[in-house]
Amino acid sequence: MNRENIFKKIGNPLIRKNLKRFTLLVCVVFFSCNTMADYNFTQIQKNLSLGNYKLVLQELELNESEIYGQKDEVLILLDKGVLSHFNSDYTESNVFLSNAEKLIDKYRAKSISQAVTSSVINDTVKDYAGEDFEDIYSNIFMSLNYLALGKYDDAMVEVRRFDNKLKNLKLKYKKELAEVNKSNKDVKVKEISVKFHDSAFARYLSLLMYRSQGDKDNARIDYKYIKKAFETQPTLYNFDMPKSLEQEFNIPPSMARMNFIVFSGSSPIKKEEIVRAYWGPETWYKLALPTMQKRPSVINSIIVTLRNTTTGELTTQKLELIESIENIVLDTFQQNYSVLYAKALIRSISRAVSTSVLNELSKEAQNQNMYATGLLLSVLDMASMVTTEVVERADVRVSRYFPGKVSVGGINILPGDYDVTIKYNSGASSIYSETKRITIKSNQLNLIESCCLK
Repeated sequence: MNRENIFKKIGNPLIRKNLKRFTLLVCVVFFSCNTMADYNFTQIQKNLSLGNYKLVLQELELNESEIYGQKDEVLILLDKGVLSHFNSDYTESNVFLSNAEKLIDKYRAKSISQAVTSSVINDTVKDYAGEDFEDIYSNIFMSLNYLALGKYDDAMVEVRRFDNKLKNLKLKYKKELAEVNKSNKDVKVKEISVKFHDSAFARYLSLLMYRSQGDKDNARIDYKYIKKAFETQPTLYNFDMPKSLEQEFNIPPSMARMNFIVFSGSSPIKKEEIVRAYWGPETWYKLALPTMQKRPSVINSIIVTLRNTTTGELTTQKLELIESIENIVLDTFQQNYSVLYAKALIRSISRAVSTSVLNELSKEAQNQNMYATGLLLSVLDMASMVTTEVVERADVRVSRYFPGKVSVGGINILPGDYDVTIKYNSGASSIYSETKRITIKSNQLNLIESCCLK
């Protein structure tokens, strides 16, 4: 068959129509793959705002295949672990979070072998190994679980493990950045210094535990570390240190100390950001990058009221912010983002080079009347561009159920039975409240925890 006949056959409208259908089919297949970003979280958000954590867990269980992918085992465990904590299922929460922690270690080691696939496709093909804030704050929630179960020694171990992970963050990224820079001479990543190096909230938990055990010396050391955390990390702790901390060691002999830990708002979530740049006259490269975005909270004050069930006497305190988890999420994500950016750039440039070469070869074949070869190269060129546009997606997986802020408070009060009401306010209006009964005793840790993810 001569070249003219080949050209006529290739030019057949039916064949050209089938080629278009093939391209469309490829697009449909790729776009039909749901991700977490495609799920409608409206009902989940409604139940979260009402404190119906059990219903949220039920929806996650019922629609697991729609919300999560096959590589999201860590994410499933993190979500169930945090929500189970808020639902007061402390033992179950620790099982979920402990299993998530083990898988995070496993998948971070495994990510080296998966790097080849992600360098060709995108990061969603990798087993989700958790963001740094998810890994370290899981230990805080495990600590709170142990406190609720009366296991103080285990609770202290989790706070220490949180601190050790935080110290290792910088070393972890130095190694990863070195590997990225070594693998590609054209794209270099600068080290971004993460500011977060100590947690006032973790120190606060440690302070409460030491004080309740009568170890005032170590409790005062934690108090000094809290002050230092505020002084040395002003962009993360851009608010005043809680004044109630000054009274943690001044408890009159006839009274007891009542402490509060209250979570509010929701931690940031990832959104996809698209960046395109032209590589040549008919070629471009596309970067799809995850960016962390805060979720504004309507809560601007939290008031606690204690009513003595015997005398009816009321005691009120406004809680104070001790940690902005959302600030810390954005800060710790910076180093990971720089690595993701470099990998996405390397991946996209590689595709752009391939597309450009195919385009030039196709034109050259056409100029030499090599129509069959030219058509094949054109199809490959088109497939390369479609692949660039469709396959390049940002990995927006992240747990949606960590809180955004932590507020604390403490009151010296007579031992006895109390109804404790926590009100979350937006302006002058109360948008959520809950009441708990507690028996306050001397010389022990009297602690109430509450949460509103609005």
